[in-house]
Formats: sequence, C-alpha cells, structure tokens
Amino acid sequence: MTIFWAIFWLLFVFCGPIIYGISMYIRQSFKHRERMQERRNEELRLQIQLEQMRNTHAGRPNVPSQSDVLPKDASWEEQIQAPYEMGYQQMNQQQ
Repeated sequence: MTIFWAIFWLLFVFCGPIIYGISMYIRQSFKHRERMQERRNEELRLQIQLEQMRNTHAGRPNVPSQSDVLPKDASWEEQIQAPYEMGYQQMNQQQ
C-alpha cells in the first residue's frame, strides 16, 4: 500500500508541472499567432489608408491603375463575327 501512495505522490508532484508547462506553451503559441494576425491586419489597413490618401491627394478618384488587369471587351467586328462562326460550325457539324 505504501508503494501505491509513493507512486501516486511522485506522479502528482511531477506530472502537475509538466501538464501546466504544456498548457502554458499552447496558450503562448495561440497568443503569439493572434498578435501576429493583428499586426498583419493593421499593416493591411494602413496600406489601404495610404493608397486612399494618395488617390485623394492626387486629385483623382479611385480608378484602377494601368498595372491592374481589366477584362477585354469584344470589338464591334468580333461581336458580329462570333455568331457567324458559330452558325458556320453548326452547319459543318450537321453535314
């Protein structure tokens, strides 16, 4: 019976701090990730604010720059040609 209590006390004395240390490490890890995410969010917010200030100080509205990709509109000739080619392809498939 005394061996049982000796093992119990050893586990209690040594496992308590080990479990506490692991839980503290996990908490600190989560806090660190949260702080890093807050810093990243603040950096992005400041970048957006700086871009808006640049646009307003330049006297122009918020328009896309030349480096932004814009969708290509079909020209007038392409709009007319597309249905003609589709009809021609359908006729060739039916023959």
